[in-house]
Amino acid sequence: MNNNQFDAFFKPYSKNVDNANKHGFWKLSDALITQIINDNIPTNISKNSIILDAGGGTGRWVCNLSSIYKSDFIIYDKSKDMINQAVKNINNSGIVNRVKVIHGDLKNMMELKDESIDYIISIYSPISFIYKKEKAFTELFRILKKGGKIIIMGHGFYNALGSKINNYCAGNEELKKLDNKKIVKWGEHVPELNVFAKETMEDDLKNAHFLINRTYGVPVFAQPGPEDFDKENSKKSRISSALEKNSFFKKVFELEMKYNSKPEIANRGMNIFTVATKI
Repeated sequence: MNNNQFDAFFKPYSKNVDNANKHGFWKLSDALITQIINDNIPTNISKNSIILDAGGGTGRWVCNLSSIYKSDFIIYDKSKDMINQAVKNINNSGIVNRVKVIHGDLKNMMELKDESIDYIISIYSPISFIYKKEKAFTELFRILKKGGKIIIMGHGFYNALGSKINNYCAGNEELKKLDNKKIVKWGEHVPELNVFAKETMEDDLKNAHFLINRTYGVPVFAQPGPEDFDKENSKKSRISSALEKNSFFKKVFELEMKYNSKPEIANRGMNIFTVATKI
């Protein structure tokens, strides 16, 4: 992906992405991610700890997590448009003194020293946008302190394959490329993206010398409708409408969390979310 393609995708995306969680499906996905983070990063970590949001975009997750964790945060992102929105969101949230925003490439985080970060989160799959992903994994290992954890998300391979067959009736060549190269393209204006099975995400982390703790699928049962990807966030899918009912939301959330880390279930995930430690 060249810089023009990258910027062309993220410029309009930065304007609407923060409104997506008004819809039931994305609320559910966000709730699952928050629970998984809370299960793996203690809420009583030191105020002196630093959580890095790798590919943190508009800062939405840092703003949300700042009410749970009293630590400092760093947002590291390549998109100037996303970073500009992050600065606005951080100012509006009143956490300027706790957040550092860095514009840069995850493949070469020269602004961060070796073993300077306590925890790394990477949500909604920034790693899927990086073609030389092994360089990003190596950098993430370098900056993390010994004993520190990374919780990193990538687009799910098996979910992509199922969607391309059932929802797109994709041609043979497209399916072959997805199967062999683990790369998917969802639309004309969407860059080609890396996709991960549980095993490939874990292998990439192991190759960077991380110790694998656990892998989740997010979500593994709930499936978005095409309306959930509406750029203007004005349409609503059947599942998003159904999830507005609190009792249904709670039961789906309960079932997702019950099964989403089981090895035989995680690969159903729309996203693969792996926890690993630097030892």
